[in-house]
Amino acid sequence: MHSSIIGKIDKAKRYAEEKDRVSITSLRATFQGDHNAYAVGFESGSWHCECRSFLTRGMCSHTMALHRMLEGMVASSQDLVPAI
Repeated sequence: MHSSIIGKIDKAKRYAEEKDRVSITSLRATFQGDHNAYAVGFESGSWHCECRSFLTRGMCSHTMALHRMLEGMVASSQDLVPAI
């Protein structure tokens, strides 16, 4: 394997450990719950899910789980406001 490829692999491993390098501002995913699969999204600092719980309460286990999985990488609404 070329040394340049080895260097890129090493760099990728280091980047993967440094979550603060990533700021997710938009996301669409399918979350497989215990009973059904749900479309979950993150846009403009807000989570959305098509499950009944989210539609009635504005929160659900699917969005909370993704938020935990992506902790430190999902941009808050404050992060989306440009600095003056």
